[in-house]
Amino acid sequence: MNAFNHDIARLSAGVAACALADIDVSNVIPFAPRPVDPVADMPEPIAAEPVAEAAAAAEAPAASLAPATAVVDRAALTRALDFIANVVERRNTIPILSNVMLAASDNGLVVTGTDLDIEISVAVSGAIDSHFALTLPAHTLRDLLKRASASEFVGFTSPNLSDDDAWAATVDLEKVKYQLQMLPVADFPSLHYGASSHCFSVPGADLVDGFGGVAMAISTEETRYYLNGVYLHHVEPRAIDRYHGDLGALRMVATDGHRMCRQDLTASEGMAGMPGVILPRKTVALLQKLLKGKACPATVDIGVNETKMRFSFDGVTITSKLIDGSYPDYQRVIPTNNDKPATFKSAELAEGIRSVSLISSARNRGVKLDVSADACRLTAHDVDNGTAVAEIAATYAGDSLEIGFNPSYLQAFIDTAESETITLTLADAGSPTLITGDRKGWLGVLMPMRV
Repeated sequence: MNAFNHDIARLSAGVAACALADIDVSNVIPFAPRPVDPVADMPEPIAAEPVAEAAAAAEAPAASLAPATAVVDRAALTRALDFIANVVERRNTIPILSNVMLAASDNGLVVTGTDLDIEISVAVSGAIDSHFALTLPAHTLRDLLKRASASEFVGFTSPNLSDDDAWAATVDLEKVKYQLQMLPVADFPSLHYGASSHCFSVPGADLVDGFGGVAMAISTEETRYYLNGVYLHHVEPRAIDRYHGDLGALRMVATDGHRMCRQDLTASEGMAGMPGVILPRKTVALLQKLLKGKACPATVDIGVNETKMRFSFDGVTITSKLIDGSYPDYQRVIPTNNDKPATFKSAELAEGIRSVSLISSARNRGVKLDVSADACRLTAHDVDNGTAVAEIAATYAGDSLEIGFNPSYLQAFIDTAESETITLTLADAGSPTLITGDRKGWLGVLMPMRV
Protein backbone atom coordinates (compact mmCIF):
# COMPACT_ATOMS: atom_id res chain seq x y z
CA MET A 1 0.00 0.00 0.00
CA ASN A 2 1.54 3.33 -1.07
CA ALA A 3 1.51 6.44 1.12
CA PHE A 4 -1.52 7.90 -0.62
CA ASN A 5 -3.66 4.76 -0.19
CA HIS A 6 -2.41 4.39 3.37
CA ASP A 7 -3.65 7.89 4.20
CA ILE A 8 -6.98 7.21 2.50
CA ALA A 9 -7.31 4.22 4.82
CA ARG A 10 -6.55 6.48 7.78
CA LEU A 11 -9.33 8.78 6.69
CA SER A 12 -11.81 5.95 6.17
CA ALA A 13 -11.09 4.50 9.59
CA GLY A 14 -11.75 7.66 11.61
CA VAL A 15 -14.19 10.49 12.06
CA ALA A 16 -12.35 12.56 9.47
CA ALA A 17 -13.62 10.25 6.73
CA CYS A 18 -17.20 10.95 7.74
CA ALA A 19 -16.54 14.66 7.44
CA LEU A 20 -14.78 14.37 4.10
CA ALA A 21 -17.09 11.85 2.44
CA ASP A 22 -19.56 14.52 1.40
CA ILE A 23 -17.69 17.69 2.05
CA ASP A 24 -19.05 21.12 1.25
CA VAL A 25 -18.16 24.67 2.17
CA SER A 26 -19.54 24.24 5.69
CA ASN A 27 -17.04 21.43 6.36
CA VAL A 28 -14.02 23.73 6.22
CA ILE A 29 -12.83 24.10 9.80
CA PRO A 30 -12.56 27.77 10.81
CA PHE A 31 -9.73 29.05 12.93
CA ALA A 32 -10.72 28.90 16.59
CA PRO A 33 -11.35 32.41 17.98
CA ARG A 34 -9.36 33.51 20.99
CA PRO A 35 -11.03 35.17 23.99
CA VAL A 36 -11.75 38.83 23.41
CA ASP A 37 -10.86 41.31 26.15
CA PRO A 38 -12.36 44.70 25.21
CA VAL A 39 -10.12 46.49 27.73
CA ALA A 40 -6.63 45.16 27.17
CA ASP A 41 -4.79 44.64 23.91
CA MET A 42 -6.17 41.47 22.45
CA PRO A 43 -4.76 38.82 20.15
CA GLU A 44 -6.38 38.47 16.77
CA PRO A 45 -9.67 36.51 16.71
CA ILE A 46 -8.20 33.55 14.87
CA ALA A 47 -5.69 30.81 15.41
CA ALA A 48 -1.92 31.23 15.47
CA GLU A 49 -0.10 32.66 12.48
CA PRO A 50 -0.28 29.95 9.77
CA VAL A 51 2.88 31.17 8.05
CA ALA A 52 4.72 31.26 11.36
CA GLU A 53 3.68 27.66 12.03
CA ALA A 54 5.06 26.59 8.68
CA ALA A 55 8.31 28.45 9.29
CA ALA A 56 8.68 26.66 12.61
CA ALA A 57 8.08 23.34 10.90
CA ALA A 58 10.65 24.15 8.25
CA GLU A 59 13.26 25.03 10.89
CA ALA A 60 12.66 21.90 12.99
CA PRO A 61 15.53 19.42 12.98
CA ALA A 62 15.62 16.08 11.23
CA ALA A 63 11.87 15.43 11.38
CA SER A 64 11.17 18.10 8.73
CA LEU A 65 13.81 16.61 6.42
CA ALA A 66 11.91 13.32 6.18
CA PRO A 67 9.10 12.90 3.64
CA ALA A 68 5.70 14.02 4.91
CA THR A 69 2.23 13.35 3.56
CA ALA A 70 -1.13 15.06 3.49
CA VAL A 71 -4.50 13.90 2.15
CA VAL A 72 -7.40 16.34 1.84
CA ASP A 73 -10.69 16.63 0.02
CA ARG A 74 -10.09 17.83 -3.53
CA ALA A 75 -13.16 20.09 -3.67
CA ALA A 76 -12.30 21.79 -0.37
CA LEU A 77 -8.72 22.45 -1.48
CA THR A 78 -9.95 23.76 -4.84
CA ARG A 79 -12.22 26.19 -3.01
CA ALA A 80 -9.26 27.36 -0.93
CA LEU A 81 -7.17 27.95 -4.06
CA ASP A 82 -10.07 29.83 -5.67
CA PHE A 83 -9.89 32.33 -2.81
CA ILE A 84 -6.11 32.59 -2.94
CA ALA A 85 -5.98 33.01 -6.73
CA ASN A 86 -7.38 36.51 -6.19
CA VAL A 87 -4.05 37.72 -4.78
CA VAL A 88 -1.46 35.34 -6.27
CA GLU A 89 -0.28 36.13 -9.80
CA ARG A 90 0.47 33.28 -12.18
CA ARG A 91 3.82 34.87 -13.05
CA ASN A 92 5.74 37.09 -10.68
CA THR A 93 9.13 38.78 -10.66
CA ILE A 94 9.55 37.27 -7.18
CA PRO A 95 9.08 33.52 -7.85
CA ILE A 96 7.96 32.55 -4.35
CA LEU A 97 4.96 34.90 -4.67
CA SER A 98 3.56 32.69 -7.44
CA ASN A 99 3.50 29.80 -4.98
CA VAL A 100 1.00 28.78 -2.37
CA MET A 101 2.11 27.33 0.95
CA LEU A 102 0.48 24.20 2.35
CA ALA A 103 1.35 23.56 5.98
CA ALA A 104 0.11 21.41 8.85
CA SER A 105 -1.70 23.16 11.69
CA ASP A 106 -3.69 22.16 14.75
CA ASN A 107 -6.86 22.22 12.63
CA GLY A 108 -5.55 20.25 9.63
CA LEU A 109 -4.03 21.99 6.62
CA VAL A 110 -3.57 25.75 6.19
CA VAL A 111 -3.28 26.99 2.60
CA THR A 112 -1.72 30.45 2.26
CA GLY A 113 -1.02 32.88 -0.57
CA THR A 114 0.21 36.48 -0.55
CA ASP A 115 1.22 39.41 -2.75
CA LEU A 116 3.05 41.10 0.18
CA ASP A 117 0.15 43.53 0.69
CA ILE A 118 -2.65 41.01 1.24
CA GLU A 119 -2.41 37.50 2.66
CA ILE A 120 -5.19 34.90 2.40
CA SER A 121 -5.15 31.73 4.50
CA VAL A 122 -7.79 29.00 4.29
CA ALA A 123 -8.17 26.06 6.69
CA VAL A 124 -8.88 22.64 5.13
CA SER A 125 -9.45 19.45 7.15
CA GLY A 126 -7.68 16.21 6.32
CA ALA A 127 -5.06 13.64 7.36
CA ILE A 128 -1.84 15.64 7.70
CA ASP A 129 1.59 14.69 9.05
CA SER A 130 2.49 17.13 11.81
CA HIS A 131 5.68 18.33 10.06
CA PHE A 132 4.11 18.67 6.60
CA ALA A 133 4.99 21.97 4.89
CA LEU A 134 5.73 22.81 1.26
CA THR A 135 5.15 25.45 -1.39
CA LEU A 136 3.82 24.76 -4.90
CA PRO A 137 2.83 26.88 -7.93
CA ALA A 138 -0.63 28.14 -6.98
CA HIS A 139 -2.29 28.39 -10.37
CA THR A 140 -0.75 25.17 -11.70
CA LEU A 141 -2.03 23.25 -8.68
CA ARG A 142 -5.46 24.85 -9.02
CA ASP A 143 -5.65 23.93 -12.71
CA LEU A 144 -4.78 20.30 -11.95
CA LEU A 145 -7.41 20.02 -9.24
CA LYS A 146 -10.15 21.54 -11.39
CA ARG A 147 -9.45 19.09 -14.22
CA ALA A 148 -9.44 16.07 -11.90
CA SER A 149 -13.12 16.37 -11.03
CA ALA A 150 -13.50 12.59 -10.74
CA SER A 151 -11.02 12.45 -7.85
CA GLU A 152 -12.50 12.76 -4.39
CA PHE A 153 -9.20 13.21 -2.57
CA VAL A 154 -5.80 14.67 -3.35
CA GLY A 155 -2.61 13.48 -1.69
CA PHE A 156 0.72 15.25 -1.28
CA THR A 157 4.11 13.78 -0.46
CA SER A 158 7.03 16.08 0.23
CA PRO A 159 10.51 14.85 -0.77
CA ASN A 160 13.36 13.90 1.53
CA LEU A 161 14.99 17.31 1.88
CA SER A 162 18.28 15.77 2.95
CA ASP A 163 18.71 15.14 -0.77
CA ASP A 164 19.81 18.46 -2.31
CA ASP A 165 18.30 17.49 -5.67
CA ALA A 166 14.86 16.57 -4.29
CA TRP A 167 12.88 19.73 -4.87
CA ALA A 168 9.73 18.23 -6.37
CA ALA A 169 6.64 17.20 -4.44
CA THR A 170 4.27 14.42 -5.47
CA VAL A 171 0.64 15.35 -6.09
CA ASP A 172 -1.52 12.21 -6.20
CA LEU A 173 -4.97 12.52 -7.76
CA GLU A 174 -5.74 8.79 -7.43
CA LYS A 175 -5.48 8.03 -11.15
CA VAL A 176 -2.70 10.47 -12.03
CA LYS A 177 0.45 11.50 -10.18
CA TYR A 178 2.32 14.75 -10.78
CA GLN A 179 5.75 15.94 -9.72
CA LEU A 180 5.57 19.70 -9.07
CA GLN A 181 8.60 21.85 -8.45
CA MET A 182 8.84 23.30 -4.94
CA LEU A 183 10.45 26.39 -3.52
CA PRO A 184 11.77 26.51 0.07
CA VAL A 185 9.18 27.08 2.78
CA ALA A 186 11.71 29.29 4.54
CA ASP A 187 11.53 31.71 1.58
CA PHE A 188 7.76 32.13 1.83
CA PRO A 189 7.01 35.63 3.17
CA SER A 190 4.80 36.13 6.21
CA LEU A 191 2.54 39.16 6.50
CA HIS A 192 3.01 39.09 10.26
CA TYR A 193 -0.06 40.47 11.98
CA GLY A 194 0.81 40.59 15.66
CA ALA A 195 -1.82 41.55 18.24
CA SER A 196 -5.08 43.40 17.68
CA SER A 197 -5.82 46.69 19.39
CA HIS A 198 -9.53 46.20 18.66
CA CYS A 199 -11.58 43.11 17.81
CA PHE A 200 -15.23 43.10 16.78
CA SER A 201 -17.74 41.36 14.53
CA VAL A 202 -19.87 42.72 11.69
CA PRO A 203 -22.67 40.92 9.80
CA GLY A 204 -21.28 39.92 6.42
CA ALA A 205 -24.15 41.51 4.51
CA ASP A 206 -23.66 44.82 6.36
CA LEU A 207 -19.95 44.85 5.58
CA VAL A 208 -20.57 44.30 1.86
CA ASP A 209 -23.31 46.92 1.86
CA GLY A 210 -21.06 49.41 3.63
CA PHE A 211 -18.24 49.03 1.13
CA GLY A 212 -20.79 49.25 -1.67
CA GLY A 213 -21.92 52.61 -0.33
CA VAL A 214 -18.51 54.25 -0.65
CA ALA A 215 -16.32 52.27 -3.06
CA MET A 216 -17.22 54.30 -6.15
CA ALA A 217 -15.62 57.43 -4.62
CA ILE A 218 -12.21 55.85 -3.89
CA SER A 219 -9.44 57.77 -5.64
CA THR A 220 -7.19 56.10 -8.20
CA GLU A 221 -4.70 58.98 -8.19
CA GLU A 222 -1.47 57.49 -6.88
CA THR A 223 0.10 60.84 -5.93
CA ARG A 224 -2.49 61.27 -3.17
CA TYR A 225 -2.04 57.73 -1.96
CA TYR A 226 -3.90 58.37 1.30
CA LEU A 227 -7.12 58.65 -0.74
CA ASN A 228 -6.59 55.24 -2.39
CA GLY A 229 -8.78 53.42 0.09
CA VAL A 230 -11.71 53.53 2.49
CA TYR A 231 -11.30 55.39 5.76
CA LEU A 232 -12.87 53.51 8.70
CA HIS A 233 -13.32 54.72 12.26
CA HIS A 234 -15.69 54.49 15.19
CA VAL A 235 -18.19 57.29 15.79
CA GLU A 236 -19.76 57.93 19.18
CA PRO A 237 -23.60 57.95 19.32
CA ARG A 238 -23.77 61.67 20.13
CA ALA A 239 -21.82 62.51 16.95
CA ILE A 240 -24.21 60.74 14.59
CA ASP A 241 -26.88 62.53 12.62
CA ARG A 242 -29.56 60.72 10.59
CA TYR A 243 -28.48 57.45 12.21
CA HIS A 244 -28.99 55.94 15.65
CA GLY A 245 -27.31 53.21 17.67
CA ASP A 246 -26.51 52.73 21.35
CA LEU A 247 -22.89 51.86 20.55
CA GLY A 248 -22.41 54.45 17.82
CA ALA A 249 -21.37 53.51 14.31
CA LEU A 250 -18.56 52.10 12.25
CA ARG A 251 -18.12 54.84 9.66
CA MET A 252 -16.73 54.34 6.16
CA VAL A 253 -15.62 57.29 4.03
CA ALA A 254 -14.14 57.56 0.54
CA THR A 255 -13.32 60.58 -1.62
CA ASP A 256 -11.35 61.43 -4.73
CA GLY A 257 -11.52 65.20 -4.25
CA HIS A 258 -14.46 65.58 -6.65
CA ARG A 259 -17.00 63.45 -4.81
CA MET A 260 -17.34 61.89 -1.38
CA CYS A 261 -19.44 59.08 0.11
CA ARG A 262 -20.04 58.36 3.77
CA GLN A 263 -21.69 55.21 5.14
CA ASP A 264 -22.47 54.37 8.77
CA LEU A 265 -22.92 50.79 10.00
CA THR A 266 -24.33 49.84 13.38
CA ALA A 267 -21.47 49.51 15.84
CA SER A 268 -20.80 46.35 17.85
CA GLU A 269 -18.91 45.49 21.03
CA GLY A 270 -15.17 46.07 20.69
CA MET A 271 -15.32 49.04 18.29
CA ALA A 272 -15.25 51.79 20.92
CA GLY A 273 -12.10 53.88 20.65
CA MET A 274 -11.03 52.35 17.34
CA PRO A 275 -8.67 54.80 15.63
CA GLY A 276 -9.09 55.80 12.01
CA VAL A 277 -7.47 53.45 9.47
CA ILE A 278 -7.30 53.47 5.67
CA LEU A 279 -8.08 50.13 4.03
CA PRO A 280 -6.57 49.92 0.49
CA ARG A 281 -8.79 49.93 -2.59
CA LYS A 282 -7.58 46.46 -3.62
CA THR A 283 -8.59 44.93 -0.29
CA VAL A 284 -12.01 46.59 -0.44
CA ALA A 285 -12.60 45.20 -3.94
CA LEU A 286 -11.44 41.73 -2.82
CA LEU A 287 -13.83 41.67 0.14
CA GLN A 288 -16.70 42.85 -2.04
CA LYS A 289 -15.99 39.99 -4.43
CA LEU A 290 -15.53 37.23 -1.86
CA LEU A 291 -18.45 38.16 0.39
CA LYS A 292 -21.15 38.75 -2.20
CA GLY A 293 -24.22 36.64 -2.92
CA LYS A 294 -24.68 33.17 -1.48
CA ALA A 295 -21.05 33.08 -0.34
CA CYS A 296 -21.67 35.93 2.11
CA PRO A 297 -21.06 34.70 5.68
CA ALA A 298 -23.42 35.53 8.53
CA THR A 299 -20.62 37.18 10.49
CA VAL A 300 -17.14 38.50 9.76
CA ASP A 301 -14.69 38.74 12.68
CA ILE A 302 -12.42 41.77 12.33
CA GLY A 303 -9.17 42.63 14.07
CA VAL A 304 -7.21 45.83 13.63
CA ASN A 305 -3.90 47.25 14.80
CA GLU A 306 -1.71 50.17 13.75
CA THR A 307 -0.49 48.65 10.48
CA LYS A 308 -2.89 45.87 9.45
CA MET A 309 -6.49 44.74 9.41
CA ARG A 310 -7.71 41.15 9.50
CA PHE A 311 -11.02 39.62 8.37
CA SER A 312 -11.99 36.04 9.33
CA PHE A 313 -15.01 34.03 8.17
CA ASP A 314 -15.83 30.40 7.38
CA GLY A 315 -12.24 29.19 7.76
CA VAL A 316 -10.87 32.02 5.60
CA THR A 317 -8.53 34.69 6.98
CA ILE A 318 -7.64 37.81 4.99
CA THR A 319 -4.87 40.01 6.36
CA SER A 320 -4.21 43.36 4.71
CA LYS A 321 -1.70 46.12 5.17
CA LEU A 322 -3.19 49.53 5.86
CA ILE A 323 -2.28 52.71 4.01
CA ASP A 324 0.24 54.66 6.07
CA GLY A 325 -1.04 58.21 5.85
CA SER A 326 -3.35 60.82 7.36
CA TYR A 327 -6.86 61.01 5.95
CA PRO A 328 -8.15 64.56 5.36
CA ASP A 329 -10.87 66.05 7.56
CA TYR A 330 -13.83 64.85 5.50
CA GLN A 331 -16.33 66.59 7.80
CA ARG A 332 -15.26 69.96 6.38
CA VAL A 333 -16.38 68.84 2.92
CA ILE A 334 -19.96 68.07 3.98
CA PRO A 335 -22.10 71.18 3.39
CA THR A 336 -24.20 72.33 6.35
CA ASN A 337 -25.86 75.46 4.94
CA ASN A 338 -27.38 74.14 1.71
CA ASP A 339 -31.06 75.10 1.77
CA LYS A 340 -32.46 74.22 -1.66
CA PRO A 341 -33.50 70.53 -1.74
CA ALA A 342 -34.57 69.15 -5.12
CA THR A 343 -36.04 65.64 -5.10
CA PHE A 344 -36.24 63.43 -8.18
CA LYS A 345 -37.40 59.95 -9.02
CA SER A 346 -34.08 58.13 -9.34
CA ALA A 347 -35.06 56.25 -12.50
CA GLU A 348 -36.23 59.43 -14.28
CA LEU A 349 -33.12 61.39 -13.36
CA ALA A 350 -30.86 58.52 -14.45
CA GLU A 351 -32.65 58.16 -17.79
CA GLY A 352 -32.51 61.90 -18.41
CA ILE A 353 -28.79 62.02 -17.72
CA ARG A 354 -28.11 59.06 -20.01
CA SER A 355 -30.20 60.55 -22.81
CA VAL A 356 -28.62 64.00 -22.96
CA SER A 357 -25.04 62.89 -22.27
CA LEU A 358 -25.06 60.76 -25.44
CA ILE A 359 -24.33 63.91 -27.42
CA SER A 360 -21.31 64.88 -25.34
CA SER A 361 -17.80 63.88 -26.33
CA ALA A 362 -15.22 62.60 -23.89
CA ARG A 363 -13.67 66.09 -23.79
CA ASN A 364 -16.85 67.85 -22.71
CA ARG A 365 -18.92 65.65 -20.44
CA GLY A 366 -20.84 68.21 -18.39
CA VAL A 367 -24.63 68.14 -17.95
CA LYS A 368 -26.47 71.25 -16.76
CA LEU A 369 -29.47 71.02 -14.43
CA ASP A 370 -31.86 73.99 -14.58
CA VAL A 371 -34.06 73.45 -11.53
CA SER A 372 -37.29 75.39 -11.08
CA ALA A 373 -40.66 74.80 -9.43
CA ASP A 374 -41.71 71.17 -10.00
CA ALA A 375 -39.44 70.67 -13.02
CA CYS A 376 -35.84 70.26 -14.08
CA ARG A 377 -34.36 70.79 -17.52
CA LEU A 378 -31.25 68.74 -18.35
CA THR A 379 -28.96 70.13 -21.04
CA ALA A 380 -25.77 68.83 -22.62
CA HIS A 381 -23.84 70.65 -25.33
CA ASP A 382 -21.00 69.57 -27.56
CA VAL A 383 -19.20 71.93 -29.96
CA ASP A 384 -18.96 69.20 -32.60
CA ASN A 385 -22.30 67.44 -32.22
CA GLY A 386 -24.83 69.98 -30.96
CA THR A 387 -27.20 70.19 -27.99
CA ALA A 388 -29.52 67.79 -26.17
CA VAL A 389 -32.33 68.80 -23.82
CA ALA A 390 -34.62 66.69 -21.60
CA GLU A 391 -37.22 67.68 -19.02
CA ILE A 392 -38.11 65.66 -15.94
CA ALA A 393 -40.30 66.20 -12.89
CA ALA A 394 -38.79 67.52 -9.67
CA THR A 395 -40.01 68.49 -6.22
CA TYR A 396 -38.44 71.90 -5.62
CA ALA A 397 -39.65 75.07 -3.91
CA GLY A 398 -36.66 77.42 -4.11
CA ASP A 399 -35.56 80.03 -6.62
CA SER A 400 -34.54 78.80 -10.06
CA LEU A 401 -30.98 77.52 -10.11
CA GLU A 402 -28.61 76.30 -12.81
CA ILE A 403 -25.78 73.94 -11.86
CA GLY A 404 -23.54 71.57 -13.82
CA PHE A 405 -22.31 68.09 -12.94
CA ASN A 406 -20.20 65.32 -14.37
CA PRO A 407 -22.94 62.94 -15.59
CA SER A 408 -20.90 59.81 -14.81
CA TYR A 409 -20.43 60.93 -11.21
CA LEU A 410 -24.09 61.83 -10.78
CA GLN A 411 -25.15 58.49 -12.27
CA ALA A 412 -22.83 56.66 -9.84
CA PHE A 413 -24.49 58.42 -6.90
CA ILE A 414 -27.93 57.38 -8.15
CA ASP A 415 -26.79 53.76 -8.47
CA THR A 416 -25.13 53.77 -5.04
CA ALA A 417 -28.08 55.36 -3.22
CA GLU A 418 -30.32 52.40 -4.22
CA SER A 419 -33.35 54.57 -3.55
CA GLU A 420 -36.64 55.18 -5.34
CA THR A 421 -36.08 58.91 -4.93
CA ILE A 422 -32.90 60.94 -4.57
CA THR A 423 -32.49 64.44 -3.15
CA LEU A 424 -29.88 66.98 -4.26
CA THR A 425 -29.65 69.69 -1.61
CA LEU A 426 -28.20 72.70 -3.42
CA ALA A 427 -26.66 76.02 -2.39
CA ASP A 428 -25.47 77.72 -5.58
CA ALA A 429 -23.75 76.90 -8.87
CA GLY A 430 -20.28 76.86 -7.34
CA SER A 431 -20.80 75.05 -4.04
CA PRO A 432 -20.79 71.33 -3.16
CA THR A 433 -24.13 69.53 -3.39
CA LEU A 434 -25.36 67.20 -0.64
CA ILE A 435 -26.93 63.97 -1.96
CA THR A 436 -29.21 61.73 0.10
CA GLY A 437 -31.70 58.93 -0.46
CA ASP A 438 -33.48 56.17 1.43
CA ARG A 439 -30.26 54.25 2.07
CA LYS A 440 -29.81 54.16 5.84
CA GLY A 441 -26.77 55.95 7.24
CA TRP A 442 -25.54 57.12 3.81
CA LEU A 443 -24.83 60.48 2.21
CA GLY A 444 -22.81 61.81 -0.69
CA VAL A 445 -21.20 65.09 -1.67
CA LEU A 446 -20.60 66.11 -5.29
CA MET A 447 -18.64 69.11 -6.54
CA PRO A 448 -20.23 70.98 -9.46
CA MET A 449 -18.51 71.68 -12.76
CA ARG A 450 -18.70 74.51 -15.24
CA VAL A 451 -20.79 73.76 -18.33
